[in-house]
Amino acid sequence: MIADRDAVLIDAMGSGVLLPTALIPPPPRNGAPLIDRAIAAGLTAMNVTMGISGIGMGVDNFRSMLGTIHGYLSYFELEARLIHVLCAGDIRRAKLEGKLGIIFGCQGIATKIEDDPGLLLILHRLGQRIVQLTYNERSAVGCGCLEVSDTGLTQFGRICVREMNHLGMVVDLAHAGERTTLDAASFSTKPIIVSHANVRRLCDTPRNLTDDAIKAVARSGGVVGITAYAPFCENSPGTRPSIDGYIDHIAYVADLVGIDHVGIGSDFFDGESLVRFERFFRMRYPEVIRNYTIDTVYVDGLETVDDFPRIPEALGRRGFGKNEVRNIIGGNFLRVFEQVWGS
Repeated sequence: MIADRDAVLIDAMGSGVLLPTALIPPPPRNGAPLIDRAIAAGLTAMNVTMGISGIGMGVDNFRSMLGTIHGYLSYFELEARLIHVLCAGDIRRAKLEGKLGIIFGCQGIATKIEDDPGLLLILHRLGQRIVQLTYNERSAVGCGCLEVSDTGLTQFGRICVREMNHLGMVVDLAHAGERTTLDAASFSTKPIIVSHANVRRLCDTPRNLTDDAIKAVARSGGVVGITAYAPFCENSPGTRPSIDGYIDHIAYVADLVGIDHVGIGSDFFDGESLVRFERFFRMRYPEVIRNYTIDTVYVDGLETVDDFPRIPEALGRRGFGKNEVRNIIGGNFLRVFEQVWGS
């Protein structure tokens, strides 16, 4: 458990409590189920990916989106320790009751709504609260970070962002290209987030954010979630980073744009398979995975939900004060969620 028992801990890109295609819980670690481990580690709420983009298995469309949503809604009926987060107050309730809040997010929206922005209303009514505009590639909304030429937010993308702002859905720019990120951050009338990405100045990979992108997020009132994915945390090329290296990225964002605009977005994935990791991620995105393996792809010492207490400890060692730590590990994202979703 984290030392500050009253602190809200939010993972802006967390491991799912159901695997995306099988709709079964991830396998236990050391005999303990994921939910037990997450609550014991002090996790209050996490963003969970609806749909199947990014897993390389099956067609990522509206029907697959509904399938994962149905699985979670069904699980909520069976598991009393889970709370479906629809407003900021649900995160506070999860903290008070010692439960785990589940926020419906997604990675790349265009295929999920089948290029029909009207479906965003339906998804919102079903509980969708965070919408990532793109994955790594180009879509009808805009360009992902691995596109050679980023042409920016499209007109269709503007329609989607406008609809998200109206409905109360947080716009997430993780995986977006530089121009698409700047366009969307400027166009949105509500604070935007980058759920999981790090600092490109410290680790030069297209999945990380330039200083201009970080500043654009901050100008919107938003937050960048720093991820524990090792290829994005490297401070020394080819060397697996430590927790101190992870904290370097948090400190950089705090120094650049202020303590109110940085948070946690682990991108942990309990239940990862060797086949999926090697055949999907490494084959499709070698520039992202590089020399990492399924056993080393997270920061050394920050690899599963069990390790969350190490983050506030490391922040304290770095010199961050108690209130600053509380904001970084959850308070900043909670502020944005309250502004967009309501209290």
